[in-house]
Amino acid sequence: MDKIDFKKTMKTLYRATSKVERVNPGMGTFFAVDGRGTPGGEAFEKAIQNLYPVAYTVKFALKNAGTIDFVVPPLEALWYDNPIDVPDMSQWRWRTMIRVPECVSSENLQAAQDSILDKKGTDTSDVRLVRWEEGDSLQILHIGPYDQDSFGAIYEELHRSAVAENMALQAPGHEIYLSDPRRTAPEKLKTIVRMPIAGESL
Repeated sequence: MDKIDFKKTMKTLYRATSKVERVNPGMGTFFAVDGRGTPGGEAFEKAIQNLYPVAYTVKFALKNAGTIDFVVPPLEALWYDNPIDVPDMSQWRWRTMIRVPECVSSENLQAAQDSILDKKGTDTSDVRLVRWEEGDSLQILHIGPYDQDSFGAIYEELHRSAVAENMALQAPGHEIYLSDPRRTAPEKLKTIVRMPIAGESL
């Protein structure tokens, strides 16, 4: 059985450089948790803690059934607010996501949630299966810590590049966390930052 690795089959979506580039990710299937709160706060961390067990339970269930095998890819997050419009980070809206193969169904998700609840007593009912189409976008690689100042500079660079090409960008900001913060020094953390193109500027 071949193992799907999105970092290899979708290289343009999971690799980036310090130079702004244009990509069109298209449609994707994800396990997702929607929430509100400070980046890295309690609600955000809980969402991550629920996503990974569900993703791995589904992965091994499908592999053991001989259906498909896949590498669980990096965590991703959509950010719908910005510091100017919503200065209170505790009110920021987000969606944490893990990409899964298109064949994964709501039945697979429910079976995994039931199994996790039965074996570990953990309620993962906040995890949903979503299909999301991300259109024409600009992306860049950020290397450094997860702090507002450094990420703010990266988003500003994306906006400057869009303006230079007579374009505008729109929410949500899309971040793909390529590094494991438990094993990587803050100054070496790698994150792809992406924003969709809204259209031509007037």
